[in-house]
Amino acid sequence: MKDDNKLMQPLIEGAGAVAVVVLVGLLSVYLTPLVLILFPAGVVVYGIKNGINPAAVVVTVASLIIGLGTGYLINGIVLLVLFGPLSLALVYGMKKRRRPLQVLVTGVLVFFTSTLIVFYLADSLTDLSIIKQMETTFKETLFIQLQMLEGMGLSNYELDSARRMLEDAYKYIILILPSILMFMALLVSYTNYIITVWILRKLGVGILQMPWLHKFTVPNNFAIGVLVMFLGVFIGRGIDGTYYDTIFLNMMVLVGVVFILQGLAVINFFMIKWKMNMFIRGLVIFMSFVISPVLTAITLLGGMDIVLDFRKLRRKP
Repeated sequence: MKDDNKLMQPLIEGAGAVAVVVLVGLLSVYLTPLVLILFPAGVVVYGIKNGINPAAVVVTVASLIIGLGTGYLINGIVLLVLFGPLSLALVYGMKKRRRPLQVLVTGVLVFFTSTLIVFYLADSLTDLSIIKQMETTFKETLFIQLQMLEGMGLSNYELDSARRMLEDAYKYIILILPSILMFMALLVSYTNYIITVWILRKLGVGILQMPWLHKFTVPNNFAIGVLVMFLGVFIGRGIDGTYYDTIFLNMMVLVGVVFILQGLAVINFFMIKWKMNMFIRGLVIFMSFVISPVLTAITLLGGMDIVLDFRKLRRKP
């Protein structure tokens, strides 16, 4: 009987995990796509308790059920390609007790790669270019916004200036799309890691928590790595400069975001050291994003901390 229970428990838990994942998928289709960020959580929790192979079965079955349930099997295939590798990567890293940041970086790279694969499949198999769809959407949005501005009684010069500004903004968004996808991958991986740790601890399974913001710091060789990457980009420009501007711009955005995170970590570190309450700390961080000059100062502070290490975190063994 005990052996039967050992066999039945994973099956029952697997059915429950499939139900949760299917529910999240259906809510994302019929309610809001934002729910989709939670898609891997049920798979990861089940996989850490029962293994990576059963987790692969759960995510495959759940994705196919969603595809059949919505009447479009392609939906299930997209979900499987997009979230399947991420779920298994998180299961593997967390089950092997890898460091949280190592698991997070792996998840980001895996999810970013899966997103590129989905883009490629959409373009090659269905002739539905996501980039072109975005450009079309931006043009329609631009037309609507210009109509609204015309209704406000603006002059032709003001309308022309607004049109150029909006066009430049939309072109900029298209150019930094790789960076945006990277940020999405970071958000999805981080959110699922946090939620999985919380659920597993409720179930009595201990998993290392992600370090809090005030302990965030880049590796010691980060500056050297950035210099090597920029040097490679400049060398590549001399060989073939076709994509130089796009690559350089995305690298600047990514490095800038790292500097911002580092700067916010420094500020949060000292606010905790000075015993400021959580509300004040949250308000300061929120206002840092709202007020542009402050965000610039935080970026500079983050860059200085990478060199000077104000918190002395990287010098500790």
